[in-house]
Amino acid sequence: MRGKVIIDSPVITFGMIRLGIFITNQYPNSGIRWHNQGTIVFKGRAAIGANSAITVLRENSYLEFGDNFGNAASLRLNCDYRIIFCKNVLIGWDVSVMDSAMHRIKDLDGNFLGKGYDEVIIEENVWIASQCLILQGTRVPAYSIVAARSLLNKHYNIPTYSLLAGIPARLIKTGVYRDINDDKILI
Repeated sequence: MRGKVIIDSPVITFGMIRLGIFITNQYPNSGIRWHNQGTIVFKGRAAIGANSAITVLRENSYLEFGDNFGNAASLRLNCDYRIIFCKNVLIGWDVSVMDSAMHRIKDLDGNFLGKGYDEVIIEENVWIASQCLILQGTRVPAYSIVAARSLLNKHYNIPTYSLLAGIPARLIKTGVYRDINDDKILI
């Protein structure tokens, strides 16, 4: 770990940042893998589940967790440029977020296509369900839900309180959200 970790919160308490915690038995209690050469900022409480891997690759790479960030298990973050999770973002198990393609492609004339990286911004109060893939250039608006196994790959210029789903993800419905304080299923 050659990078920086910054806790940027008005209140700092014991246990406010929990890494590699065992929350769900779908994944082994294997802790967390951590490689940081850039800057990781915690804006408050964060809980990242077991079997997760956080990689911040370069000196100028930047990863930010907003207050009340939560992940169940097996989160894979590959930050080569900039990834920002705003406050109250919840992520299910087995989700990957990458802000770089890691490799660039060329056309037949030998010219590079695109820059191969772009920031990822997940705005406040977003719920990302399990097994999603989030790629460079993704921006998800506040109070959105991302359905399980969706692939996000662009700036979603859609209303808040929206449901995204599919490969690639598209707008399915508006006027919906997850109330984490009142979402129990009664069977």
